[in-house]
Amino acid sequence: MKNSKGFSWPETILSLSITFIIATTILPLLNNMIVHLEDKRREYHSSLVMYEVAKMYTVEDISMGAMQIDKLTYSYIVENDKICIDYKGMREEQHNCVPFIK
Repeated sequence: MKNSKGFSWPETILSLSITFIIATTILPLLNNMIVHLEDKRREYHSSLVMYEVAKMYTVEDISMGAMQIDKLTYSYIVENDKICIDYKGMREEQHNCVPFIK
């Protein structure tokens, strides 16, 4: 016999439970992926800033300052044959240094 009134109560609860389990598993994974990708993007931008700082230091002897990319400030300093960049990561402050030979 066919049920023409729609889903039964147990079928509805089962489908909602499965949907809830899938959503509670996928949403934290999605959030972690987004945070990880944003951190990688900011790390890439810090590399671009390092490149620009190396050019400015070599040509104009500018050894400290800040640059802004996508409304995020990257502070830089050149000292002791290193270029160091400080910026705000998604979870914590980031500090990247690379050796620099003029």
